[in-house]
This record gives sequence, structure tokens and C-alpha cells, in this order.
Amino acid sequence: MNGTDDFAVPHPDDQDIAASLHDPIADLDGNAAAGALSELFRIDIIAALGRCRHCGSVRAFGEAMVFADAPGIVVRCRKCQGVLLRLVETPTRYWLDLSGLSYLEINRDE
Repeated sequence: MNGTDDFAVPHPDDQDIAASLHDPIADLDGNAAAGALSELFRIDIIAALGRCRHCGSVRAFGEAMVFADAPGIVVRCRKCQGVLLRLVETPTRYWLDLSGLSYLEINRDE
């Protein structure tokens, strides 16, 4: 990773993105995950601040890159493209992986 917001080649151990420099996968912003996440959280997660475990960047969740064309939703850091969150919904349960976030700061006043 070069530390810029330019498209970067994914790490070899990060196989949930199958793209190349000439054929990147289109992403949405964090608002695209708001509907699915609102079923799990009572708060508006879009304004929450999250710290990327991969690069240390702290940004509003709404700025993240969302890839919704997978079996679930994959949310990536806008700075380094590291995976922040994965959400898969089945008819009977949700599977939520937040291991790419060091923390998620939620303002209780909003």
C-alpha cells in the first residue's frame, strides 16, 4: 500500500476482492450498509468514528468503501482498502465480523 487513496492491489491473504488495477470493483460509500446495519444497531452508524486496525486511519463510517455484490456486505477502509467489517445475513441469523476495526466510537447525543 502506498498510503494514498488511489486504488491499491489487495493483499494476497485478502481474497474477498477480486480486482486488478485495470478492472477495479466499484464501491459505494458507508451509507450503502446503513440499512442492513440498522437492523443490528439502534443507532445511526454512519456518523460513528471507526479506527482501521490495518493503517490506523480514523474516519466516519459513512466514508468507508462498501462492496455489496458479495454474498454479504464487505466494508473497507477508504485509505488502505483493509477490511473493516463483513456482514452476512441468512434467513435465521446475522454473521458480523468487526475484526478490522480497533474501535467504533458512537456519539450518544445524535
